[in-house]
Amino acid sequence: MEDSMLTPFDNMTQTRELQMLKTAVPYMKGNRKRQFAILIKYLELQNTASVFAQEDKVLSMCSVDEKENNTMAMLNDLRKFCNEKELEMIDTYANVINMMETYGTVFS
Repeated sequence: MEDSMLTPFDNMTQTRELQMLKTAVPYMKGNRKRQFAILIKYLELQNTASVFAQEDKVLSMCSVDEKENNTMAMLNDLRKFCNEKELEMIDTYANVINMMETYGTVFS
């Protein structure tokens, strides 16, 4: 996965060493491939638990500007992971949200 595809959550829970292990898995033989894949997922889980044990890191990772439309910001962030059909669905949903906000503004 490219750095541009990593989410803030990934950046907090992934390490260079884990990325190296993930790169090596396809080159392993037989049952060793399965064992390493399970080990990698276990290490990722440990990193996640460690991050969430540090309140200041969790707060910075989870912070979103309250003044923003969080739904629209989330949809825009999701776009880079979507295929064409999913992008169409996100665009449709975003248009519905915009229409509802406009309706609310006009009639409030």
